[in-house]
Amino acid sequence: MMDVTASDEDNMKSRIGDESAVGGTRSMAQGGVEQPTLRTANAIKLQDQKKTHTDDSDGDTSHHNQKKKAEMVILIYDVAKKKNIGTIIRSAVAFGVSKILVVGQKRNLKTFGHQRTRNFMQFIYFEKLEEAVKHLKDSNFEILGCEICDSAKSVVSHPFRGNTAFMFGNEGSGMNAKALKACDRFIYIPQHGHGTASLNVSVAASIILHHFAVWACYHETGREGYKFVVDEAKKVAEPHKNFRPTEKDLHRQRRIQAREAKLREEQREQHQQYQTSSTGGPSSSSSHSDEAVAQPPMKKRQVCETAVAVATVISSSSNAMK
Repeated sequence: MMDVTASDEDNMKSRIGDESAVGGTRSMAQGGVEQPTLRTANAIKLQDQKKTHTDDSDGDTSHHNQKKKAEMVILIYDVAKKKNIGTIIRSAVAFGVSKILVVGQKRNLKTFGHQRTRNFMQFIYFEKLEEAVKHLKDSNFEILGCEICDSAKSVVSHPFRGNTAFMFGNEGSGMNAKALKACDRFIYIPQHGHGTASLNVSVAASIILHHFAVWACYHETGREGYKFVVDEAKKVAEPHKNFRPTEKDLHRQRRIQAREAKLREEQREQHQQYQTSSTGGPSSSSSHSDEAVAQPPMKKRQVCETAVAVATVISSSSNAMK
């Protein structure tokens, strides 16, 4: 056994720490000075490794916080088929997209296939792509184009940096020159088969949105039975911002209002006719009339059925009076 100096003893005790923490020591024969065993040495090495790992991870703390705060939006531009748009909306709601920006001809957005998820999404409408891009840049968003090009990074590598807006290409021609110019960077989805040149745009969107949600550590939605829980309280009170209806939209709205007014007038006339021919008291008839006027407008088939019923009542009343 070799002698241990006072300075060596102090140094050793400072590294070993409490006996219960490091896993035990053994006493030396001379002076009762403790010397680390092999188990103690391994414990010291483990502590050093943990300290190094902690020091290295300190620099990633801000990046981890940034991931947690990262927001995801979609920029819809030049996506033609309404079924694809509806499916993209459904996936956007499922994976935590905060809003969808709609450009140009899709102001009167057709969302076939959204499966009642549209009310859980915020839509912002823009006349031109440049306006939408400026809005994103002012809000500190990076625009990632989903396109198979030489500079594109694989989505599997999660090449995200923070707030991100995803733009997807047209079903047939992909992203046009204006859309490509608006993008800061590009990502693509690796394929492992050999029978198709690309994925459907709504399928591609679903995969990419899911990857971002995983990278950003979004909280997983609760499950109930064999489905995820739908929280009605999460519906957006005013889902459409900056919406400007087209002349076609306005014409359709006027046509619907005119048809409803006509149906209400026909309904009123039918009940007035019923009051005239009915044998009941005027107060009772008046009460029924007020109720009928307050009811919502009926469809044409309902109006016809009501007219037949009223005619039958009138005929029966006339026969009874004879």
